[in-house]
Amino acid sequence: MPASKMANALSLAAQSADMSVLQNLPAVGIAVRGLSPDGAKLGLTESGLIAVVRAVVEEVGVQVIPPPVLERTPGAPVLEISANVSLAGRTSYFYILDVQLREAVKPLRKHETLATLPAVTWAEQTGGVTAKAETVEAALGRLARRFAEEWKQARGPGTGGATPSR
Repeated sequence: MPASKMANALSLAAQSADMSVLQNLPAVGIAVRGLSPDGAKLGLTESGLIAVVRAVVEEVGVQVIPPPVLERTPGAPVLEISANVSLAGRTSYFYILDVQLREAVKPLRKHETLATLPAVTWAEQTGGVTAKAETVEAALGRLARRFAEEWKQARGPGTGGATPSR
């Protein structure tokens, strides 16, 4: 790649990192907002879905807020997982996965009584057809990797991923 194109690519990457909604995001909670009954029949569990996302985001250094702390921290940023799974045939299931970062935001304009609003600030979705829970978990892992990579880019060059404490 010529030097001028390389410089433009780096400039665009830096600009998108500056504009990322994940900039300065110190930690997230992880929760399942919805797992359909057919998802359970396929073999998916809330704890399994959370474990998939947690493993991916912790790998790049995203701190994960433990559930007891998350319960006591209203307004904390939360990666919410929704897994809508429906039986599509005798043994196949149609699935739609949605991962959203929900967090409290403050409007720029002044309000008399409203201080913060819950908002979705980042979201990714995918879907498919499968007969195996592992396929759904792999698709969820890909969504979590998109979040993790954007989070890593938003931290900027030279910051590296923090080593999560366990």
